[in-house]
Amino acid sequence: MVDAPLQKRQTAYKVTVKDIIDSRYIKTSGMEPNYLEVGSKQISRVNILGVIVEKLDMDNYKALVIDDGSGRISARVFDGNIFLSNVEVGDVVNLIGRPREFSSEKYVIIEAIKKTDPAWARVRDLELQKNSDNSKKSKVIQDKEEKVDSSPKNKIILAIKELDDGDGVLIENILSKNVDGAEKIIDTLLKEGGIFEVKPGKLKVLE
Repeated sequence: MVDAPLQKRQTAYKVTVKDIIDSRYIKTSGMEPNYLEVGSKQISRVNILGVIVEKLDMDNYKALVIDDGSGRISARVFDGNIFLSNVEVGDVVNLIGRPREFSSEKYVIIEAIKKTDPAWARVRDLELQKNSDNSKKSKVIQDKEEKVDSSPKNKIILAIKELDDGDGVLIENILSKNVDGAEKIIDTLLKEGGIFEVKPGKLKVLE
């Protein structure tokens, strides 16, 4: 008896809600997963960051409505093993899941969800390099960012992201930004896992 080959775990691509809604949903046959056509990519798992604007408890599933500023989408849970009690309306969350379509409506089946610092919404904006038409954030994210934009932790995160040429950023380059308590903040971010040392003395933001 020959064992069936293990299916490769699909990459969870960082996309906007608008990317999901505007894309074409392709249903496949056999063992291949269904996917979205987003540009030149075939995406069967997505990674989105947005704010929860609504929680719903339906007959056969639970759902969150996620707004990332580009649009809103339903993120659903059919498996009782995934709990949503640790996230609430108004929280900024990082969500990984599988896109689906039913009756022309696209939604996401949640695989993992985690509450995150609103500062990461700024980092995600830089990563996706949104154009001016798509850069308007939801008001809730904007309000939260206004409270953290000037925080030393946010300055460190954004400085690393902006200075990183792909090989990491020297710690001394971050310290040269003259952020109050920079060394202590860097130590905290390293312990929290928000950043890591790609090599001794060089930092990267965890992506």
